[in-house]
Amino acid sequence: MLKLFGQKMEIGKLAFNQMILSKKRKILLNLSIFLFFMVFLRQDSGIEFLKLPNHIQLQQGDWVFRSGVDVDSRFIQHLSQSEFSHIGIVVAIEPNILIAHATTDDDPKQPNQVLITQLDDFIAPSRAKNFAVARPAFLNTQQRIQTALYASQQVGKPFILDDKAEPHFYCTTLILNAIHSQTNDFNPKWQYLDMAVFQGYYLFPQALTQEKIQWIYDSSHKNTPFIK
Repeated sequence: MLKLFGQKMEIGKLAFNQMILSKKRKILLNLSIFLFFMVFLRQDSGIEFLKLPNHIQLQQGDWVFRSGVDVDSRFIQHLSQSEFSHIGIVVAIEPNILIAHATTDDDPKQPNQVLITQLDDFIAPSRAKNFAVARPAFLNTQQRIQTALYASQQVGKPFILDDKAEPHFYCTTLILNAIHSQTNDFNPKWQYLDMAVFQGYYLFPQALTQEKIQWIYDSSHKNTPFIK
């Protein structure tokens, strides 16, 4: 009996060790993928100054998508299979176009929080290779203005990147919360990740491109003006 018990203990230890080894391999694989992007996707594409054409008229509550140039942005684009890595909301159009957005490092003096940034800074070459503007067609003008007001009132709120089930607050959820201040009939698709550094459901900018929006402008000319 003791011999049988001992055999079962050995089998149990072996299974446990195999499970730990499998998890370690998974973590190492995910870290290897992450390091690949850290090393090989850090590339300079040449400086190109982006500008919103004068004939394009933005409104409060419009969304501004950004294709970032840093490693984190490229990693987000890869995970979500999207050209966009960041999003903000237009909160003012006069005298300057201002964007509210939750960011980690757009302003090194004010890291990991909601900022209000001039459009020219938001799409500066050091931060963006392309950008696009969309208008949420499922909201009326007054509702869009109210979402802009809500976002502007979140300035300074801490940036928290975490699973949907945990406390979280980042660029897309700022938009989500702003819209939910006007209507609960907005449920973009969250994407599940199972990686060493990210596990759970996350909301990427790509999900917002799948909603009923009107493309106003796209610097890459991939999205011409139309209602999706």
